[in-house]
Amino acid sequence: MKKLMPWLLAGLVFRLALMPFAVHPDIRGHYLGGYIISQKNSLMGVYDYISRLSRSDPWVKIYGDDFLVYSPITYWLHALWLKLPFYSQSMFERLILNMDQTLKEPGVEWLIFFLKIPYLIADIACLWLVFKIVDEKHKNLTAILWLFNLPLIYSAYMMGQFDIFIVLSFLLAAYLIKTEKPAWAAIALAISSGFKPFGLFLLPFLPGNKIKNILIGMISYVLIISPYLLTSPGYRMYALSAQQSDKIWYAKILVSGSQFLPLFAVALTVLFWLSLNNYKSLPWWAWLMSPLLVFFSVTHYHPQWFSWISPFLIFSFVIKPKTRWLILTMLVAHLAIVFSFEPSLNFGLLGINYSLRWLFTDYTMSLVRGVLAATSLSLLIYVKD
Repeated sequence: MKKLMPWLLAGLVFRLALMPFAVHPDIRGHYLGGYIISQKNSLMGVYDYISRLSRSDPWVKIYGDDFLVYSPITYWLHALWLKLPFYSQSMFERLILNMDQTLKEPGVEWLIFFLKIPYLIADIACLWLVFKIVDEKHKNLTAILWLFNLPLIYSAYMMGQFDIFIVLSFLLAAYLIKTEKPAWAAIALAISSGFKPFGLFLLPFLPGNKIKNILIGMISYVLIISPYLLTSPGYRMYALSAQQSDKIWYAKILVSGSQFLPLFAVALTVLFWLSLNNYKSLPWWAWLMSPLLVFFSVTHYHPQWFSWISPFLIFSFVIKPKTRWLILTMLVAHLAIVFSFEPSLNFGLLGINYSLRWLFTDYTMSLVRGVLAATSLSLLIYVKD
C-alpha cells in the first residue's frame, strides 16, 4: 500500500482539481429530480411535477414535461444528497433557472464541487471493490489504472454525470460473482438498472442457473420501478421508454421493406448461446464485458456511457497483456468520438470556446466507429483463456 500512496494522492488531487471548475448543463437534470423530491416533497409525483405546473412557469419553458427520463434510484440518491445543509439552496435554485448567469457568481465553484462529491464517494467504493476482485499480483497496476481511469474521470468529474453509480453496481456484481453469489449479482445489476436499464442485458451472462438469475434480476427491477409504474403517467410516458433506449436498435440490416435484423439483438443472442454451453471459454468478467462491447460497437452512444465498460477494460489490460493494444485503440477511438460532439461535451467543459467538429466529419467518424466495432469484437477473441 505504501507504494500506492503517491498514486492515490495524485489521483485524488486530479479529481479535486476538476470538480469545481469543469461543468456541463446536464448536471441540473438528475439534481432537478432530486430537488423536486427533497425540497418540493414530491417523492411519488416527481415524474409528473413539471407537467402539473402552469404553462407559464419557467421550469416548463426551460425543461418541458418530458425532462425527467431516468430511472427512480437516480432521483432518490440525489434527493438524499440535497437534504444535507452544506450548500446554498438559493444558488442551486438560480442554477436550475439560469445556469449561464449563475456560473458567473462568486462561490458557485463550491456548489459545483458539492454536487459532485457523491461521485467521489462512489469512486472510492469502486476502488475498494477493484482491490477485492483482482488477485494480489495484479492489485497495484489495477489500482493505478483505476486512479487514472479517464473515461470515468471525464464522465463523473468533468460532465458531472451519475454513471459512476452504474459502474459501482457492475463492480459489485463482479465481486458477488467472484464470491460465488450470482443471485445477489443479479440484484446488483437490477440496482444498476434503477439508474439506467442497460444492466438488464447483463443478466443472461451471470454464471449458474440462467433462468433463476434473470427472474431475480427482473423481479428486483420491477420492484424498484413499481411505485411509479402503477401511479405515474409521466414515468410510463417519458422514463420507462426514454428515447435514449431506441439507440440500441438503430444499427440494422433490412430483410424486407418493413422488417429488419437489429444487430445488437443478433449479437447478444449469439453471445448468450455461446455462454450457455461454453461459459468457461471466457473469463467470468469477460462475459459481463461482452454485452457492453457489442453495445458500443453498434450504437451512437453518449460519451459518458463509455465509463460503464472501463473496469472490464482495466481487468483485461492487466490480466491479459495481449489485449493491451486493442484497448488502447478503443480508447483512442473513443477520444475521437468525444471530440466529434459539440463543444459543451469536450473543450466547453473547461470554458474553452473551441471545437474539432470540422476535423471529425460524419465520414471520418463512421470510419472511427468501424475501427471501434472491429476492435471491440476482436477483444472477445483475445481474452479467451
